[in-house]
Amino acid sequence: MKIEKHNIWLWCIVLVGLLLTALFSYSHKIDGDVIQVLRNGHALVEKGVLIPYGNASSSGSSGNVPGAFSSLVVGLPMLIYNSPWSSLLLMTLLHLGALYLCYQSLSEYLSHGALLAFAVFFWLSPWRLSEVFLWNPGYIYVASALHMWSAWKLSKSPSFLFSIVHALSIFLALQIHASFVILVFMTFLLLWMRALKPNWWGALTGVVLGMASLLPYILAGLKDPSIFPHPGSGGGKGYLFFGFVNVYPLLKGFMYWIRFSTPVFQTHMFQQFDFSWIGVSWLEKTSYWTWQIIKYAVGLYGFYISFWANIRFFKLHRSEFNVRKARMNSAREWPVFYSISAFVAAMLAVGIAPTLPIYWHLLFVWPFALIPLFLILDKKEEREKKKIKWTTFCLFFAIYFSVYNFFGALGSKKHDIRNSLDNRYHQVCTDECRLETESL
Repeated sequence: MKIEKHNIWLWCIVLVGLLLTALFSYSHKIDGDVIQVLRNGHALVEKGVLIPYGNASSSGSSGNVPGAFSSLVVGLPMLIYNSPWSSLLLMTLLHLGALYLCYQSLSEYLSHGALLAFAVFFWLSPWRLSEVFLWNPGYIYVASALHMWSAWKLSKSPSFLFSIVHALSIFLALQIHASFVILVFMTFLLLWMRALKPNWWGALTGVVLGMASLLPYILAGLKDPSIFPHPGSGGGKGYLFFGFVNVYPLLKGFMYWIRFSTPVFQTHMFQQFDFSWIGVSWLEKTSYWTWQIIKYAVGLYGFYISFWANIRFFKLHRSEFNVRKARMNSAREWPVFYSISAFVAAMLAVGIAPTLPIYWHLLFVWPFALIPLFLILDKKEEREKKKIKWTTFCLFFAIYFSVYNFFGALGSKKHDIRNSLDNRYHQVCTDECRLETESL
């Protein structure tokens, strides 16, 4: 695949992804999580009040997500144009930036064909596209990308600027979801394995800036302690180290790691499709069962490939998986050490968490779970005489993901094309959000 054709393909992938993003945005339903986020946006637009905390926590403890990030990314665009579309546009731009940063971080380590395949699996996958609606996990990807990009830069040499960015990526993740601890674990593992060379003054500066961003939240919590987390008050959902005491949480976490690089998507996109928008009973049933056959055939084959690639990756890098002793000796080894740190950190987070993992608890490592697959496929191409036809590979999955996303946006648990976002916003959210902000 020539570089010129590679760039044309890449721009086509980006364009298709933008069109599908618009379709998902148009059809996405408004529920409690979306109303909470938009409520903070309305507070900024209508009252000029910046709410210094996000949604109520669902991680097994009471309290709210700390920081004003969600209020800003929703409210600031609405100050320019008072519509949820403006907030969704900013989210889309952040996702596009995340693609660019991840792509750049792997550009030295993968062939042009494998890079293009990574772009397809990142930009067109329902793992990302179906999350383009206004709730906290929809912003996870930008924090992951900043962490990956800054870690890549710091794998080469210390840098004051990139050390600040790396520290701030963790504080950004903190203001998105409680599973930010995954990125914390990753950073410590990378430091331990000498795969990260920070400038300590830069890192300290980043920590100070990150703490400063949380100051309004802390001050608000001193007035209203209910917004602070209270471990153990989550209505009996679980307890710390629940995942290490029980076997199933770690197994489920491992399966998510494998699934992240497969066409076996999250439940609402894999099992909860709705073809009732067709309006013809026999055609609805035919479409449903035809799609069941296709999605399971492609999904199971993709799962097999992902499982094989990860096992192969483990066998090739068995010694590096011993993180107590493994040390990075060359910058060329960075993607191996980074993906290993992501896997180990994810399993640690699952083990410590008070509840069973749900897919959005591990979305911080979703882009990183793609790395072993494409590293192994690239090595397979180098090792064997029969080359992988990357153009065919990318074209197949680009078309499959696009069709899959099209059906998912038309009818699934979180999307329904028959009622637009604008209609839902005016029917459901506008009154509820504004009534709630009257007491601010």
